[in-house]
Formats: sequence, C-alpha cells, structure tokens
Amino acid sequence: MDEQPSRKKSQGRPALSPIEKQRRLVARLFENCVDLDRQLNEDSGHETAGEADAVLLMSTFNQRLAFAREVAQLEREDHPAEAKAVRQKLNLFRPLGFTEEVWNAIPDSEKRLAPGKPKMPKELELARLEIERDEELEKLRGMEAEYGEEPADIEALRAMHGNTQIGRPGKDILGALDRQLHTAFYKRRDLARRDVEEQAQGMGRPRKSYKERYDYFTSIINHCRRQIAEGESKLNLVDLQLRLLKRLRDRANRTRLQIKTSLGPALVVLKKDLIVVEDQIKTETDIFNDFQDNYITMSDSQIESRCNSVVKKIKAIDSLEFSDDEP
Repeated sequence: MDEQPSRKKSQGRPALSPIEKQRRLVARLFENCVDLDRQLNEDSGHETAGEADAVLLMSTFNQRLAFAREVAQLEREDHPAEAKAVRQKLNLFRPLGFTEEVWNAIPDSEKRLAPGKPKMPKELELARLEIERDEELEKLRGMEAEYGEEPADIEALRAMHGNTQIGRPGKDILGALDRQLHTAFYKRRDLARRDVEEQAQGMGRPRKSYKERYDYFTSIINHCRRQIAEGESKLNLVDLQLRLLKRLRDRANRTRLQIKTSLGPALVVLKKDLIVVEDQIKTETDIFNDFQDNYITMSDSQIESRCNSVVKKIKAIDSLEFSDDEP
C-alpha cells in the first residue's frame, strides 16, 4: 500500500512582513548605538570624575568621536585614502580616560602603537553603526509611506524589539543609579582634600560647611542605594546574573582608568586587582552560560539558591568599592 504523504507540520510563528522585519532591524540598530555610546561614556570616565577633570575627559571623548565620524563619512563616500589619513589621527590621538595634561606627561616610548594592525576603535564602530542606523531608518520611512502606514515611534520600537542579545532593557535605570552613586561617593571622598586645597589657595570660606556638603552627598548615596536595592529585588535570576556581570565589568573599567594615572606600588596593586576582576568576569560568564543551557532542568530551590548566591556576590562588590568611604 502506498504511503500517504505526511502532512507538513506548522512551523510556528507566521513569517514577518518586510516592513515588520525592517522595524525590528531599526530597533536593534538604535539599541546597539545606545549600548556602544554607554560603553564609551564609561571608558571615558567623565561621568564619575571631579568637575575639572570631567570637562577635560569630555573633550577627549568628543574629539575622538569627531575623528571617528569623519572617517565613517569618508568611507561611505568612497574616499579610502582620506579616510585612512583621518583614522591614523584617531589612532594616535590620546585614548579615552586621559586628559591632555596627563597624556603629555607620559613618555613617548609608552605611547607607541603596538605592532600590527591597530584594534578597531569603539568610536569608529559607533560612527559606522550610526550611518547604518540612519540609512535603515530612511528605508523604513520609505516603506511606511509606500504601505500607507504611520511612521513608527522609535522609542516604542526599542521598547518592543530593542533589547540587546544579553537582554539588557533599553533604559538601564540601575546603571544610571550606579553612576550617580559613584559620582556622589567620589565627591564625598574628596571633600577633605578639596577643603585643604581651597584654604591653601586662599579661596575663602566655602559657601557650605564640610558637614553640610558631606551630609548632602551622603543623602544622595543613601537614596541611590535604596533605589538600587529595590530594583535588584525585582530582578529574576537571569537579570541578576547580568547585573553581576555588569558590576564586574564596571569595576574592571574603573580599575583600568586608575591604572592609566597611577605609579609605583599603587600601580602594582591595581594591576593585580584587574587580573582578579577579569578572572571573575570569565568565571561568572561561564556560570551564566551554563545556567542558560540547563535552567529548564533546575528546581525552584536550585534557582532560589543561585539567586541568593548572586546577591551575595553583588554585595561583596559593594563592600570592596565603598569600604573606604567613611571620614
């Protein structure tokens, strides 16, 4: 007897329309630009630096990004020779995290580029991505006009489709609180030194007393800690593990910035600290990948146990970063 042809099984979700595919592509490109810009801001260090250094570090950030955008535009216009010349300027320009004064004080022998092809600067990666984002957005607007549909709201698209591969929400509220907390912490830590400098320079009586300013920054720190604790308490295990990885990467970035401006024994200690943090990042990444592979087989008690373990690790980072914040 002839076999009856088997009925074709459903393949799940229906295929996306061309315009929906384009919307999702645009959302991802916008989100990727935001993510890269966040990384560059963290590498720059201007958000956590003192007021004077923040302006100078921001200058480095803006000048490097200007070079990168010029390169990307020249590449798009098919001017390879001109693009190569500007990229060389970008490669030789002081790195993120350095003010002009600090960079000029470093011996030329330590500024030379490593042999071989220079690593792709993140600024150039962002500049190229911005051009691709804008071109794909223009295509989307054309498709929307062709289909007679209203232009989609970019923020709404990001909210629906813009999560990065690691699942970070489009707006990183906890990350913003982290930066605010560290800024207040650094400013409070430096209060005594700044008072001494002001008195030595004859700058007169500060508008507020040391205690008033200390209490002000303490109130910001306490507020951020409460908000962070509340936010972390609402995270599931996946987001908690991603939160731990982000905290470790932030710590590694801050340590790298400190290494750039440290000398002697302090430099040795910081380099050792960086090795430890990088090892922790690798270990926690392996744990997270293992969880993704096996979470279906995990019991509720195993998931709860791992959640508690991750919370303890995050608290351990807090104790290391803020152990010396008392006057």
